[in-house]
Amino acid sequence: MIFLQEAFEEALKAVGVSFPNPAVGAVVVKEGKIVGRGHTQVVHGPHAEVMALRDAGELANGATLFVTLEPCCHYGRTPPCTNAIIQAKIQRVFFAHRDPNPLVLGKSERILADAGIVSEYVEPPQEFLRYYEAYDYFVKYQRPFIELKIAESADGFIANADRAPVQISGNEASIWTAKWRRTAECILIGGGTALADNPRLTVRGVCGNSPQRIVLAGARLLPRTLHLFEMTSPKTIVYSRIPQPDLKEIAELKILPSNDFTENWKCILRDLQEKGIHRLAVETGATLMQKILKSGLWNRIYVIRSQKKLGNGLAWRSGNEPAMQCIEKFQDDEIFSAIQELH
Repeated sequence: MIFLQEAFEEALKAVGVSFPNPAVGAVVVKEGKIVGRGHTQVVHGPHAEVMALRDAGELANGATLFVTLEPCCHYGRTPPCTNAIIQAKIQRVFFAHRDPNPLVLGKSERILADAGIVSEYVEPPQEFLRYYEAYDYFVKYQRPFIELKIAESADGFIANADRAPVQISGNEASIWTAKWRRTAECILIGGGTALADNPRLTVRGVCGNSPQRIVLAGARLLPRTLHLFEMTSPKTIVYSRIPQPDLKEIAELKILPSNDFTENWKCILRDLQEKGIHRLAVETGATLMQKILKSGLWNRIYVIRSQKKLGNGLAWRSGNEPAMQCIEKFQDDEIFSAIQELH
């Protein structure tokens, strides 16, 4: 449904804004036209349904509401959205995902039905099939869903032999990466990647918010001149085993407690869990990828494989990677994926 697609476009505006609440979007439709739009605001602020109903005003009377997630029906940080829907005299509700929260799951439909409002689950648009996967995982396990991404040449290299960065993937894969980034509240890179590539880690070329930037510096000193520190709202988070004197006042610095990578990785994930982060995107280099794989603390890997060869360079595979399958083909690249069920 085109209106559900519009609701998801609204939901993208809430990613990185609404946590620990899920990022939800809604549109109010009357006589085939959108008369109200809304997305979930910062914690303690209005939910998507309330924002869309406010935007629609009196036009909500007798209209249809399209929302990306089953409306909430309990008193939490805000009143139930089902109350607002009933008071606005909405006639019908379509939603694209059932809320795994036991306080909500299936209950809102009964509440709305008792008020004479038809509510119906509808399959989400293809692009958003896994949009709430991380939220579901967080509700079930109280941990962020961790997605790793790396790009390699056809012969398995991620950089030149001297470790100098090289453009591996094409434009279509870059757009895919931007769409992937916009679904995560946070994005993490290693200190080596920060120094070698000096990335901005922003969302470009598509609609959506840029995720919160995180650097796992380890024992590397980071200069304040990196692009990552140009944007100060919010400040880039730096997890480091050593002091970072150049980053005072321009970064959120957190000193790691151990020399052991897995212990430090667990510490980072606990910290993000406490912040209410649902999805962590990790753009890795060779070393960081292997350390995370060895820790076992990850959920999904994406590998973008180019058709072009480098001939020689820095490889990332050790031979112990999980089996991957191709999930998308572009003119110049293929994307492979593997997932493990992490409890």
